[in-house]
Amino acid sequence: MKDNRSVNRILSILELISKHPDGLTLGEIYRTLDMPKATAYDFLQTLYKADAIYYKDPFRKTYVIGSKMYAIGSVYTKNSNFITTSAPLLKEFSDEHGCNSFVTKRIGNDKIVFVHTYQSPNSQIVSPMDVGTVYNSFLDTHIGRCYAAFDKKIQPSIKLNEEEVTEILNQGYVMELSGDLNHVVNIAIPIYNFENRCCGVVSYAALHTSAEDTNKLAKHFLEVGDLISRRLGYLGEYCDY
Repeated sequence: MKDNRSVNRILSILELISKHPDGLTLGEIYRTLDMPKATAYDFLQTLYKADAIYYKDPFRKTYVIGSKMYAIGSVYTKNSNFITTSAPLLKEFSDEHGCNSFVTKRIGNDKIVFVHTYQSPNSQIVSPMDVGTVYNSFLDTHIGRCYAAFDKKIQPSIKLNEEEVTEILNQGYVMELSGDLNHVVNIAIPIYNFENRCCGVVSYAALHTSAEDTNKLAKHFLEVGDLISRRLGYLGEYCDY
């Protein structure tokens, strides 16, 4: 079936605006998207009238995401089994260990979006990722490399070196140190569903203390991930094929 060009253009406008919390003008939007000015204006007016976007600055007429999109997003959050299953377990894990946790979904072969985040009040670090944050690379982050290693749908197009793949598959997770002093340890693991496929990646960020503590925490996190997958209907080693 042929893609509807108008729908694709509207989605591209919404995606672009969502990445700029301070807002974008008509000129910035149509030039960035290489779209005719009149076409962009018509789409923006339609979205504005539907409360999908609004003017953050009425004088400069800078557009930001509106209440309609937040309402739609909240329905997705409420109805998503992946989020509702993951969130309470990740909260319990994060509060126990004083860390921050994240739920992500893959969009096509080039984007990762954060659909749930939780920062424990006991955490000693601040993570900049909010719901709606988008990563545009699978190879530059621990979360992206986790998808590349475990998600069979993107493996043909996203290549990791064989040594890294072997290491990731053996340990079951991807680890990355971050921060100015490498003081934050980030762990990402795949989550599977009833179709026995990787339906997302969850991760946590914690203060890095020692390799021994990291290994213990990662082992516990793998147990949490396994429980999430089981609750989503994943059969794992019990499959008949």
